[in-house]
Amino acid sequence: MKILLFITGHSQLIEYNYFNIFLKNLNLNSMCDIYIYCNNPNISTDIINYYKNFDQKNKYLFITSLNGGYRIGGVEAVSNGIEMGIFKEYDYIIHIHPDVFITNDTNLLNVLSENIHNDIVFFITKSNHDNKFFSFDFFIFKPKLLTTNIFKDELYSFTYSPEVFLHDMILKHNIKYTFIKRFDNDNWYPRRIDDNLQLYHEHDMTEVVKILKQKNLL
Repeated sequence: MKILLFITGHSQLIEYNYFNIFLKNLNLNSMCDIYIYCNNPNISTDIINYYKNFDQKNKYLFITSLNGGYRIGGVEAVSNGIEMGIFKEYDYIIHIHPDVFITNDTNLLNVLSENIHNDIVFFITKSNHDNKFFSFDFFIFKPKLLTTNIFKDELYSFTYSPEVFLHDMILKHNIKYTFIKRFDNDNWYPRRIDDNLQLYHEHDMTEVVKILKQKNLL
């Protein structure tokens, strides 16, 4: 089972360090490759040191000036990943932001192993009660089953959130998907480690440090 963590960010920096600290304590760490896609050419060179600290032999840091903006940038990153052909050899692409910390990977790995041989293409989570809101901060897909770049479609013309874009493109192209449970109440607020996948999307790094210390990782 070949897995790529496709980490897309813009201004995040120390987040990569904390992301890696969590990752080093997971089984996933020895199972995945790393691709960091940063659409901020002015990012501090510290990102290079954080990148080098990842354990993976197969890892890549890609920094680009191509940035469609806050709303489009994340979609653009995934679309470019497909166009560059970097996903082709993998069974799973886990798209994630550097401030979405994987604190436990038990349920995540179960999802991957249980679905490796079926024809489900996208694995989607919910983080609010809008039926069209397919969380963009974390989703999984099988690139070998994705026969068209749905992220390129309407890339520079959509006017809504990337979460609604993901919903609309999956349905427009009739792509098979399933939901994987994240929050028991399907609501991200207040920010916390979710109940099922144990992901922690947090913008306040002092809160992340608290969790790391509670786990004796710092």
